[in-house]
Amino acid sequence: MIYAGLDIGTTGSKITIFDDTEKKDRFYENYPSKRDANGHEIDASIIYETILHLIQKSVQAYPSLCAIGFTSFGETFVMLDKDDHILFPSMLYTDPRGEEEAKELETKIGKEKLGHIVGQIGQGMFSLPKLMYIKKHHSEIYQKADKVMLMEDYIIYMLTGKRQIDYALASRTLAFDVNTRSWSKEIFLAADIDSSLFSTPVPIGTSAGNIKEKLKKQLKITHPLEIIHIAHDQIANALGAGVYEEGTAVDGLGTCECVTVTFKGVPQSNILYEYGYGVIPYVRENYNVSYALISTGGALIDWVLQTYFKDLKDREDCFSILNSKIKEKPTSVLVLPHFAGASTPYMDAHAKGAIINLDLSTSRYEIYQATLESLCYEMKLSLDLLEKAGIHIQKMYASGGGSKNDTWLQMKANIFNVPIYQLESIDTGTLGSAIVVGTALKLFNSYEEGMKKLIRVKKVFYPNQEQHETYLKIYQTYQKIYESMKGLRI
Repeated sequence: MIYAGLDIGTTGSKITIFDDTEKKDRFYENYPSKRDANGHEIDASIIYETILHLIQKSVQAYPSLCAIGFTSFGETFVMLDKDDHILFPSMLYTDPRGEEEAKELETKIGKEKLGHIVGQIGQGMFSLPKLMYIKKHHSEIYQKADKVMLMEDYIIYMLTGKRQIDYALASRTLAFDVNTRSWSKEIFLAADIDSSLFSTPVPIGTSAGNIKEKLKKQLKITHPLEIIHIAHDQIANALGAGVYEEGTAVDGLGTCECVTVTFKGVPQSNILYEYGYGVIPYVRENYNVSYALISTGGALIDWVLQTYFKDLKDREDCFSILNSKIKEKPTSVLVLPHFAGASTPYMDAHAKGAIINLDLSTSRYEIYQATLESLCYEMKLSLDLLEKAGIHIQKMYASGGGSKNDTWLQMKANIFNVPIYQLESIDTGTLGSAIVVGTALKLFNSYEEGMKKLIRVKKVFYPNQEQHETYLKIYQTYQKIYESMKGLRI
């Protein structure tokens, strides 16, 4: 049985083809976004055209392709009029518009109450505050709106005509009640936004039916092609990494770094809301996840390479050389990785980065080592707070491009004091989609069975207790840097 997972990203989309339990192929296409002083936008129509091209390419290569599951980045929405014309450019989560409106909403509802309803604190990155911004500053556009959809349900609507949004993606709006798994009337009322604009929330793995006949002809598809809702990309990433039991987590090491950890029920601890971790519905009934985020990660490592190691051209050889220079003893140099603002636990978009504790003997290799270590310290801040909230991590999987760096994974195991499982596949998002699609098609009896058949562990990195204790001493210093730097901002 030929099926696929399609991951809609902010810079490009990829589709991975599976035949039963075997990965067959992968196609990728990128597209531009627009960033200027006014905001950060993306053209949804270009994404849609890209998706059509990827589907066409996949069907040409695999004529028996019978189903595609979709996952996408969150928060960003598309506004359509009654004729399905796009009314306004789609603002990405990094766009600053909506920050004032988020504060207004939080004031009206109350910070703590808002957190307990939607599982999030009031941040401008979410869909609802940005829609409030449009209504306030572009009321004539808001009045024309007939539909508001996030990227996954927009694409699925254009393909099938079905208006549905999965629970996990819906939770990225700041309007979804994570307790009742439905839109919050109270939140929409406080925001003065019409809830009927949004799609109907459905469980992860819900079918949207077959692709439209008109599109089948256009794409030269001769058989039914079922379209399935997956989830927010981090949810698919967690599932494709092996996160299922309570206390398991995945460290997604891409451009940003995101640790996704699962737990049962909805914790009552305010820590989750106060520090921005949130509660997001998971694929397993009565289970949720939280996200711990670093806005940089791979992006910061790339900056270090471009700034200090331009002479090392080949990327694979580059990491091999750099990792061979890392000393067993942790460096005293520290890097505050807030080069694109700070995410959890600070949620400070205006935060700045720093490299401190330099002297005349400091080498560029030490700065590279300090970057890897400090990214671990930054994530440990979040892991410690999650532990305080009652969310205990017993093991962690690693995914994304950074998971190929064995040296960094061992460092993480030592600093976090948990075993790190390196996976054979770094494309865990599309792998998670395949697990959901395969289960929907009855190829697997459960998500658990799909995970056992598709996920393969390459290597396990166990913590070194002696190293852990050494890192902890430096970590105590690291914990003081943010507040110190905050007082020195220019």
